[in-house]
Amino acid sequence: MSGADGRTESDQEIVAINNPHFLTALVAGDPTSDEPVEVIFRRMAAGCQNGDEQQQYEALHFLTSLLVRGVKYTVVLPLQSFAIQVINMLKKIAGAISVLIVGSWLVVFLMLRFDTHEYTQLSDQQLIEAAAYLDGKLAPAPPGWEWSAFSPEPDVDLRSGVIDSANAKGTVIVVPGFTATIEMIMRDIVKLHAGGYRVAAIEYRGQGASYRPLANPEKGYVESYAQLGADLAGFAEHVRIPGKPVFFYSISKGAHITMRMAGEQEPDVTAYALIVPMIKVNTGDLDYSTMQIVAGLFHNLGLGQMYAPGQSKWPTGELVFGKPSPCNASPDTAQIQHALFADRESLRTNGVTMSWLYETAASTEVLFDPAHISAIPQPVKMFTAGIDSFVDTDEAQRFCGVLGQCELTHFAESRHCITRESYALYDRVIDDVLNYFDQQL
Repeated sequence: MSGADGRTESDQEIVAINNPHFLTALVAGDPTSDEPVEVIFRRMAAGCQNGDEQQQYEALHFLTSLLVRGVKYTVVLPLQSFAIQVINMLKKIAGAISVLIVGSWLVVFLMLRFDTHEYTQLSDQQLIEAAAYLDGKLAPAPPGWEWSAFSPEPDVDLRSGVIDSANAKGTVIVVPGFTATIEMIMRDIVKLHAGGYRVAAIEYRGQGASYRPLANPEKGYVESYAQLGADLAGFAEHVRIPGKPVFFYSISKGAHITMRMAGEQEPDVTAYALIVPMIKVNTGDLDYSTMQIVAGLFHNLGLGQMYAPGQSKWPTGELVFGKPSPCNASPDTAQIQHALFADRESLRTNGVTMSWLYETAASTEVLFDPAHISAIPQPVKMFTAGIDSFVDTDEAQRFCGVLGQCELTHFAESRHCITRESYALYDRVIDDVLNYFDQQL
């Protein structure tokens, strides 16, 4: 309630504490009293000595009230006043933090929107070492190979190529893994072609010599896996031989895109070969659910173009040739991609963004959806690696298990780059794939 002066009861009590006659007011129970305290107590004592029981009861009641008032004015109200001050201070701090957060978000948002990029420049010595390491390690394009561009929409050119085969059994479409280029899988193309197939390959959006969606072309970024799948379905129709079967030979992320296409686009495909498929990414020591939440937060705040923690443009860390890598245990072939990127900087892709993680995790859920699974009737041949720090092998094998027709081959001692660790293993994988495709004819 408010008094005549507009102050609330609590306000009046707080003011009373600062009154020079506070003790008098407290004892008398009258905020306006200025009677000396000793006079009040003498009058009370006299009343107790001379009065009856009623007067003694009133005196006791008065002293109890005095104690309650004392606690109220000396403890409760000061604490209340302090609490109000603390709350006001916390409000100011919260406001300042909010301004700081919004300001930081705006700065980062604008930086990403006006992102600039420069390729890492290598020394002459590094270029010489890269060329020496790469020499003779990439299969040349075979006679009859034709480079081309597939354009699923205006201003989106995806580098591709094809090689025909006389009396081809059908068409095999090769889809590389994340950051890979057609040059890096040319040996696969040559051997598949030697098996009697017309072979086509494509570099999907965001890597190789294909369209890059960001101003920084090196960032691993996905706008939509559904979009990537639609591009792939369109390419399959573009390169198929009328009346003959189409097969897919897809690696890592390329296998993820292929399976996304398989369950959504109803493609006329006879069979699929999936090499170390990135059905689900391997987050290592980081909890997968935590990754999803954090990546989703940045994506939905418009900051999805940021590099994920630990990611960067090429090269990440020291550029050294001739040593094993997490992807490839063979020193002779582990840095083929690095050597190629050193020679041709426009092919570089390195480091995933928050949106890449977010879209990939969301797409993994789509792949495991029962409706999606049921829309993939074709047979699948899958190859997995036992020492794979890039994709979740267990989840890839689980995916194989829920498909209607899936045959699994597991290489327990291999790392993710199984087709580059050993040429013997490389040849075995491709021979198994060719046999599998021939069985479907």
